Amino acid sequence: MDKLIGIIQRVTYHNQENGWTVLKVSPLDKPHELITVTVHQANVFAGATMEFEGEWTQHPKYGEQFKSTNTFERKPASASALEKYIGSGLIYGVGPKIAKRIVKYFGKDTLDVFEEDIERLTEVTGIAQAKLDQIKSSWIEHREIRNVMLFLQEYGVSTLFAVKIFKTYGNDAIKILQDNPYQLSKDIYGIGFFSADRIALSMGIEKDSPKRMKAAISHVLAASREQGHCYLELEHIQKNVETLLEANYSDLLVSEIQTMEQENDLKVRLKIENEAHIKCYYSKSLYYDELQTADIVKTFLSKIVSVDVVRVKTWLNLFNQKQEFPLSDEQFDSVLGACQQSFSILTGGPGCGKTTTTKALVRLLRAMKKRVILAAPTGRAAQRMSEVIGMDAQTIHRLLVWQPHTGQFKKNEEEPLETDFVIIDECSMLDISISASLLKAIPLTAQVLFIGDPNQLPSVGAGNVLKDLIESAKVPCFNLKKVFRQAQESHIIKFAHQIIKRQIPKIESPINSPNIWDGNTDCMFIDSEEATKEQMLFIKKITQSMKYVIQNEGVAFVREKTPDDIDDNYKSVIQEDDIYIKNTSETEIEEIRKRGVRSYIFNVPNDYLHTDIQLLLKSNNHASALKNIIKSIHPWSSLNYGFVASEMVVRLYSKTVRERLGANMEVQILTPMTVGSMGARNLNQLVQTTYNPHDENKANLQIGDRIFRIGDRVIQRRNNYDLEVFNGDIGQIASIDNQNITIEIAYSSGGTTRNVHYEKQDILDLDLAYAITIHKSQGSEFDVVIIPIVLQHFNMLYQNLIYTALTRAKKMAIFVGTRKALGIAVRNIDNRSRKTMLKTIIQE
Repeated sequence: MDKLIGIIQRVTYHNQENGWTVLKVSPLDKPHELITVTVHQANVFAGATMEFEGEWTQHPKYGEQFKSTNTFERKPASASALEKYIGSGLIYGVGPKIAKRIVKYFGKDTLDVFEEDIERLTEVTGIAQAKLDQIKSSWIEHREIRNVMLFLQEYGVSTLFAVKIFKTYGNDAIKILQDNPYQLSKDIYGIGFFSADRIALSMGIEKDSPKRMKAAISHVLAASREQGHCYLELEHIQKNVETLLEANYSDLLVSEIQTMEQENDLKVRLKIENEAHIKCYYSKSLYYDELQTADIVKTFLSKIVSVDVVRVKTWLNLFNQKQEFPLSDEQFDSVLGACQQSFSILTGGPGCGKTTTTKALVRLLRAMKKRVILAAPTGRAAQRMSEVIGMDAQTIHRLLVWQPHTGQFKKNEEEPLETDFVIIDECSMLDISISASLLKAIPLTAQVLFIGDPNQLPSVGAGNVLKDLIESAKVPCFNLKKVFRQAQESHIIKFAHQIIKRQIPKIESPINSPNIWDGNTDCMFIDSEEATKEQMLFIKKITQSMKYVIQNEGVAFVREKTPDDIDDNYKSVIQEDDIYIKNTSETEIEEIRKRGVRSYIFNVPNDYLHTDIQLLLKSNNHASALKNIIKSIHPWSSLNYGFVASEMVVRLYSKTVRERLGANMEVQILTPMTVGSMGARNLNQLVQTTYNPHDENKANLQIGDRIFRIGDRVIQRRNNYDLEVFNGDIGQIASIDNQNITIEIAYSSGGTTRNVHYEKQDILDLDLAYAITIHKSQGSEFDVVIIPIVLQHFNMLYQNLIYTALTRAKKMAIFVGTRKALGIAVRNIDNRSRKTMLKTIIQE
């Protein structure tokens, strides 16, 4: 790293929360220059002499800057610097005038006096005992901050995290970290097990330390939530910890698990499997969340609701007579049943009338003078619920009133919601933790209806609440199966039901039938190929190798050997148009070599023996290159028009959809994965480059490897209760302030727009959202959905994933990829069971 030593002349900007600071520094070797330095530092003051380690960067607006990653304080380098340092606000009660008197009196010994004999300050005119007490307290606090920062930097903790650690632990930081550095992974967002482990090992913690084992076990249990598990069995914990630590600590591990169980650091529940009792290990929070959810549901189920059934039936019959589309028998019975149950579920696929049924139920409940609350897991789902029901709906977090300062919901069993009936939509998204919080806040005198489609993807968090409740067979469940005639006209709904039945839908192509853009369908399939990793490597190897041969005026021979060939068969490759001149034997190749001509031999894998190398070398884009190496291309493939699948997705998003369907359409790319050329990360970069390209007149901000520009579509990646934005919320960048590293995001909901101010530490939770994963789309609907589906997504091609993506579209769904990949997804049921016990506890 580069080094810079200098005196801080002024602090241009300092963020108290994360320590982000912009300084003007004069280097010791060039005292008349002023250099901009950016750094994360808890406290920093003018006059301080600092040593910065980092790198020189070029800011697009503010020019050359020094970006510091490590910062060390030195003694002030001159009397004037010392005077400025002491009088800069560093010490409460010491301004420029007193600082000047102190330095004039003690001279070069000033700092030694502060460090070793601060009582002597009373020798300076104007400093009495009361002022001395102020100065002493402030100086001790500054020294503690400095000591903590130096301690953390000694163990490789970046200044950004050092500030976060100091903000969390204060002067106790050193003591806490010396006692157990793994505490960082629990308390500091952004520091996971690996970072804490690196710090711990550098501090001398042994690899087989019980603290390390305990931290690894806790990490494995916490990480299992991402796979939806509430618990793990011993064998899974052992396997995952061994992978994590890259070593086998079986005996130590079993011993530490027993200790954690005895000390109540984890909880155990027994399950019976093949007449054997198996221990299931939980983190404490998930154990109680699952137990409380089950207990509350069972309590609700034990309650009897008194309803005048005759009167309700009369009301429903009168209601039906006034409707253009009256309730079906299924819907009628569902409304009648739900109003009689303390806890029930309404389920069904798209087009089966869940919304119509819910609207009728809400009308009935209001007629019964009941207080009704509507809620959903996400902002977009709540917004849609409000629009279709015609009544205000909230997110569950807003309903329960999250309190950032306590890290808990305000509404709970002690301060419950004031309501008679709670209806929750999109319940397939409910994880076990939010379910427990929600149910604890609902008074047992109220009634509850969960609405959801069990064929959708399960929750991102731990648990499989809706499915477990249904499969318990203890909760009354009203299942709507009939697809209504008006819904049958939608190909989206028709194909969704076919997918659930494992039938591969026959979706029309606009390349084969261009008129389908004119409103003849709301679902289409654009056949398109995307190069696999293996294909890309072959294309790259051939094209680069041949260029090398040509540059060296050599001759290349491509060995093409099929399994049936007895002898090797070579074809020579030269720079002229006739790349294949004739079959060449090994003898002829040897003769060429004797003449001093450089010759190169390349092997062609059997899968690519059909490839015309001449055409491949003449390819001027990805599509033509890929077209040359694929054996069989669909007659309607976009390759025939010069587009690989990723390019087709970008063109659809940036141009075609808006030209064909309207400029104001909300278009969303939903992809199975994050990585790969058809993953969300790469598609976001491609779309941004095309749809919202770099413009010198448009502000942009780079954070790590992400570039944000005004107008970009962005998504929030985790719950931020302080800003009231939640995981999956999508907005648009309204403004960017490069100097202060802040962004304004406009979030639209229900016709209103709310601008949210993001500081730098908050921006880290944002990502581009032109393309998002299908998991992130749960609970949302978009005008137009573009769904990439190719074989590179093979590990994620599941029926419920494709079903979820398709049913996110309101007006148009466009698949881009191969029908083979669609067929695999439709037939592939995700049998990866989540480790939950909710169903079992309810059945007990």
